Amino acid sequence: MKNKGFTILETAIVILLITVIITTLSNIYINLVRTVILANDYYQSLENVRLGTEKLWRLLKDGWNFTIENNQQGISFQKYNCVNAQIKFQNNNLEYCEGNPCNFQSVFDENLVKVIDFKVATDTPYNGQTSYYFQYAPKIIILYYNLELKSRKKSTTTLEFQQAVAPLNSVYTASFCE
Repeated sequence: MKNKGFTILETAIVILLITVIITTLSNIYINLVRTVILANDYYQSLENVRLGTEKLWRLLKDGWNFTIENNQQGISFQKYNCVNAQIKFQNNNLEYCEGNPCNFQSVFDENLVKVIDFKVATDTPYNGQTSYYFQYAPKIIILYYNLELKSRKKSTTTLEFQQAVAPLNSVYTASFCE
């Protein structure tokens, strides 16, 4: 009568195959989790960029009396409620303030976004026209962003884009509050 069962060699080969399969699946799962964490970090950074740029767009859309400052790295203006406001780039950070005294606040979360460069440009009103619309105020403001998105894994990626704003109060450069 013959014994039925597996030899030690057959058992060892099965254990080795199971170990290889489990190791491979574990590595795939770990890489998948790392990718999801990285994607989530970049999503949070992009969402922070979206919120910050939308805030600046709304402020500039309702402002007037624009003055480009700091070698095109800042802009001063008046808000709709006659409060002076300023946006400026310094120390790898984009800051916004309003009122007097002006307490600057970061536009983006410094843990998520690093500002590499920021520039402001406007069109130049033509003073030869008799119509007020063409004579005084900028009709468009272009904001140039060069950002670095951060992740918890110390990985970064750059994001470079431009944002255009056409102010609603673009007829007069003088303040309506005076």
